[in-house]
Amino acid sequence: MTVQPDHVLLYAATQGDLVKCYAAADVAGIPYSQCTGDFQTAWAKCADESTLVIAVGGAALYSLYYNPCGWPNPAAMPAGHTPFTVEPAGHGIQAARANTFVNAAGYTALDSLTLAVMLSYYAVHGAFPRGYNSFPAQEVPQRVCVTGSSPHVVGVSVAQAADPSPAVTTPSVGVYAAFATEQDVLRAFQQGWPGVATTAGLGIEAAPYTQVLATRPDLQIAKAFAATNQAAWWLSFWTVSWPQAGTTFYEAGYVAGAYAASQIEAYPGSRKPDFVILDPEGYNNPASTAAEFQSFIQGFAAGVRSVSKRLEPAFYVNQWQYVTYDLQTVEQPCFIAIAPIAGNRPMVNGTNIRGYIAYYAGCPAASYVSQVKTWGGLYNTVQFRDSGVDCPPA
Repeated sequence: MTVQPDHVLLYAATQGDLVKCYAAADVAGIPYSQCTGDFQTAWAKCADESTLVIAVGGAALYSLYYNPCGWPNPAAMPAGHTPFTVEPAGHGIQAARANTFVNAAGYTALDSLTLAVMLSYYAVHGAFPRGYNSFPAQEVPQRVCVTGSSPHVVGVSVAQAADPSPAVTTPSVGVYAAFATEQDVLRAFQQGWPGVATTAGLGIEAAPYTQVLATRPDLQIAKAFAATNQAAWWLSFWTVSWPQAGTTFYEAGYVAGAYAASQIEAYPGSRKPDFVILDPEGYNNPASTAAEFQSFIQGFAAGVRSVSKRLEPAFYVNQWQYVTYDLQTVEQPCFIAIAPIAGNRPMVNGTNIRGYIAYYAGCPAASYVSQVKTWGGLYNTVQFRDSGVDCPPA
């Protein structure tokens, strides 16, 4: 026996964890209205024997178990006390019980997202999603009032507009770099690069098939935009591994897209990437047919949009892949890898190509930038061999 989707409530006590609720709800087929950041709502539903409450993230877990922040609650209980217990750890739960909730708090943000997806899906379907073979360790409740947590977290509005990026109507060439610090991004802005791009995540073997880099280069870009309101465009690349056996290409792309979008929506500031770009490579067996490759791209796009309608999914491939897998027929925007720059030009064309990602530039960079502009893409980049911001574009 499983729980009806409208009787599963996903609760979060921070903005970032609430985004994870939306992503998990979409995978499990639970209405977005069943995601809440309101502590009193979660308390009332947890006491209800007909509702299965899933606490997503450590702040939500601590709040429902100890209420360490002393937030107002329907029972008027003081800080440090709640009537609730946690369901046993290490497995899925598919039945609601009064005064009991499910722990979807992991020791990392990735683990919390994975637990939220697995546990919400199990509650509704009685099984874990295909490809989710590793159950992350669940946190132990603590008497800690988490910094940044709130008794009433406002949800992310998918209709909310991001700060507008500059209109790009003629070929433009930005810099692709590692951006280990916010200062690296600010240096690119100061040098006059009209756009920035980075690899935000690298592939991992199991779902969600991508994981943010430890240096969080995308976060450094978000912080720089928030600090300066710079008029520049932004490309966010996510390297995603192919699916494990038993998981479809669409499913693997979907969970990766949802993961990437949930990370991006938690960045500070309202400025978001112009494109969230799938870079399909890494572990497991790659697509061998056009149908598989295109399904991977379509799943990624659907996963991104399941979390936020304001983000624009895209994909990145080399010229051989573009031709071999008929990728000119895919509606999502495409970025093409080109190397070398000097004396070269693209050998493919298609209406979905938005730009060329070129390797490698040297200093001074003016000749490399001029060469790439002749290729015709609007959002192009050059990268220096050290992946740094080595010199200005002119």
